[in-house]
Amino acid sequence: MSGGHGVADQAAAQRALEARRAEIEDRIASLTKAPERGSGISFGKRVGDGTTEAVSRLSDVAVADSLQASLRRVNRALTKLDDGSYGICDVCGESIAPARLEAVPESVVCVAHAR
Repeated sequence: MSGGHGVADQAAAQRALEARRAEIEDRIASLTKAPERGSGISFGKRVGDGTTEAVSRLSDVAVADSLQASLRRVNRALTKLDDGSYGICDVCGESIAPARLEAVPESVVCVAHAR
């Protein structure tokens, strides 16, 4: 396999990616659970009634969307580990810098293509 990553590095990357996947899935689950009964958004007569709750829910949706994108990258990196292409940029086929993979194990593109 190219990229210069040995078996020990792959095992460490796999553990890091699986831990990251579990963390992301937990965060998504907590953000997307239904609001508790009785805490529905109601817009009363005063300006601002329910606004804080509505903004909070919109923010949660945006965060959940971002986490879903992160989860897709983690799953792609795990697939690349399985097929032997981990550490290789999905765009140009060049090696991803080991420091980048260490800092962000779910990287599937080199720094140039991450921009």
